Amino acid sequence: YLDNPLRRACIHVQESPYFDNFILLAILLNALLLCWMEPLEMEDRGCGASKNDSSTGGNELVELTEPIFTAVFTIECAIKIMAQSFLLDDTSYLKDGWNVLDFTVVVISLLSLVVSGGNLSALRVVRVLRPLRTLSILKGMRVLIGTIFKSIPMIANVLLFCVFLFTVFGIFGLQMFMGVMRNRCFEVVPGTTCGDHEGVLSDLIYCRDVVPDASFASQDVAAAVLQSANDEEGCTNLTIHWAGTRCANGSQMCLKGNNPNYGITSFDDIGHAFLLIFQCITLEGWTPIMYLVQQSLTGWTFIYFLLLVFIGAFFLLNLALAVMTEVYDEENTRAKLEAEQQAEEEDEKEAIAERKEAEARAKRHDKGIYTDDEEDSDDE
Repeated sequence: YLDNPLRRACIHVQESPYFDNFILLAILLNALLLCWMEPLEMEDRGCGASKNDSSTGGNELVELTEPIFTAVFTIECAIKIMAQSFLLDDTSYLKDGWNVLDFTVVVISLLSLVVSGGNLSALRVVRVLRPLRTLSILKGMRVLIGTIFKSIPMIANVLLFCVFLFTVFGIFGLQMFMGVMRNRCFEVVPGTTCGDHEGVLSDLIYCRDVVPDASFASQDVAAAVLQSANDEEGCTNLTIHWAGTRCANGSQMCLKGNNPNYGITSFDDIGHAFLLIFQCITLEGWTPIMYLVQQSLTGWTFIYFLLLVFIGAFFLLNLALAVMTEVYDEENTRAKLEAEQQAEEEDEKEAIAERKEAEARAKRHDKGIYTDDEEDSDDE
């Protein structure tokens, strides 16, 4: 079918660098307009908005330009299908995964224009996929995406080691730190019970009836209250060397309260322990967690957190980066080889075309046939 003039024209347009640049510009303009949209003003989502009130600000411009962009992308799709064929050949349009994405976006965009009535929100969501089409045009982006997908098998081994690391540190954390983050210094009010404080302390968090020790002047009963919701200072009753924070004698007792951060930060179960370990190896707020455990138990717990940071953050994460760097180098080398091979093929095609032109010129000369340009060159 290469003799078809329409297909030859489509191939010429597709191979032109201006074609890809124009499509890329259209995608970027469409993405900018989508960023300008006000979704809450559409389809009766905003307070006091009518169902047909979708013409405020960028919404009206998006609705006006939507048929134009859909037409541009449809024409692009048609040109590529005419140039490559649709499905049956080895180099067909749909044999490329990026083209499948483009074709899906175009078809759903056409449906959103043709279908009338009903809720079109599901079809309009496909607009957000249009910026992804830049991945099929920018070769550098394709290399990065290829790196991500091809590094998955090697990253799986790193993730397996990560699960092993999480399990070891999680079990150790459960055995050593379970419940210690709940320790808080309660204010002890001798001679009262919790019933005496109901309705008096508006920000009362905990109240417990306790039997005070000798430091509370031999009171038979006392109420231990925890008032501050922001009180995340730990405490301990241990008397070992380098123990944590001790509560004030004669006025406070170290009792169990809530875990910090709405109960999320704790080693009370393996799930919360995994979450805490993940937070530590990302180096996001790991020092306050270590300080709280030190206050609630002993200062020697810094060994656990330093090992976790060194092995998890400095070794494990860098190992994953090393894997992706290696795959990226391979993908980048492959892309350069493909570009060089394509350039060699183009040079070979030009050489063949020049050789055929020279042979045709020689045959014309043998027959005494000269073109106007050849006659002018002979006269000179």
